[in-house]
Amino acid sequence: MKKILLVVALLWAAASYAGEVRVDGVITGKNFFQNVSLYYINNDFVTTAPVSPDGKFNLTADISATESFYLLFKGTNGLKRQIIAVLSPGDNIDIVFESTYAANIIKEVKGSADMTLIKSYYDKNLPLQDDLKAIQNEYDKAEAIDRPAVQQKFYTRYQVYSQELEKMLIANKTLPASILIEFAEFNSDFSAHKATFKTLYTALQPKYGNTLVMREIGEKIVNPIEVGNPAPEIEGVTPDGKTIKLSSLKGKYVLVDFWASWCRPCRGENPNVVAAYNKYKGKKFDVFSVSLDSDAGAWKNAIEADGLAWKNHVCTFKRWNCPIAKAWRVNSIPFSVLIGPDGKIVAISLRGEALQTKLADLIK
Repeated sequence: MKKILLVVALLWAAASYAGEVRVDGVITGKNFFQNVSLYYINNDFVTTAPVSPDGKFNLTADISATESFYLLFKGTNGLKRQIIAVLSPGDNIDIVFESTYAANIIKEVKGSADMTLIKSYYDKNLPLQDDLKAIQNEYDKAEAIDRPAVQQKFYTRYQVYSQELEKMLIANKTLPASILIEFAEFNSDFSAHKATFKTLYTALQPKYGNTLVMREIGEKIVNPIEVGNPAPEIEGVTPDGKTIKLSSLKGKYVLVDFWASWCRPCRGENPNVVAAYNKYKGKKFDVFSVSLDSDAGAWKNAIEADGLAWKNHVCTFKRWNCPIAKAWRVNSIPFSVLIGPDGKIVAISLRGEALQTKLADLIK
């Protein structure tokens, strides 16, 4: 029995050691910092460590799997600087930073292929920021007639950078740092970079599919709200307490419109939706409105005030936690999706004249 217990204890100790990650850092140059903290990429705190007067720090933490993080350096006068990171259980990483008034520059990395790739990313990104700042200054000083050429220079510089960066990431697509960098750099313009996201996701999914970044990107890659896809079902309660379904309108063109009484752009777009409804309601066209309101009174008052005369209004009163909005990948409002008589998505994000033009093309 004692021998069995000893084996179990040794196995537990080995497992505990395998989960520990160590990051030893040295900050050279101007050391403005008193401490450095480790956070998961979703902002969950992990640990913190002091930075000594000579710029040295040691971070240790227990983690259960490879994951995306960031290091947050805090210093005098509220100074904060952030570095993205990918760490795995058992990592022993040495990093040398050079601190300047503008940035913390990673000068050397030992012990991690992921962090080496992240260093290469910053090696490309920091010169880009300097170049773009210089071009912006050139633009500000240029005569009006010369500004379009300077603006094109700005766009060209960023385009070349983007292409070179994504080529580097694809060449390192087996490293989870590749998709973290892609996420950090291009997530705000996901659709334009979807092909690279998909390439990296496909390569990493078998081994790293459950990481924070991979889960978020996976939801976007398999986004059901794309032209040609069947529209997901919507079921909700109307202002008068009746339950309605989007599928009940099959056979018509239907504009699914996400809005809220508190959303000024939505209220500004409502007259355009009303005009479309009034023009085509007798020609197998309807509107299905999903509100992100939290107050029933405000929702009902806005429907009446804006003349939203169609009967298909639903609201869950959960604002951005609305399960319908989440299922339809709604990140901002107003947001609309036009569905054809067969229940498939015809167009996305139609506003203003674009809505009128599309309906004129489809409905004769």
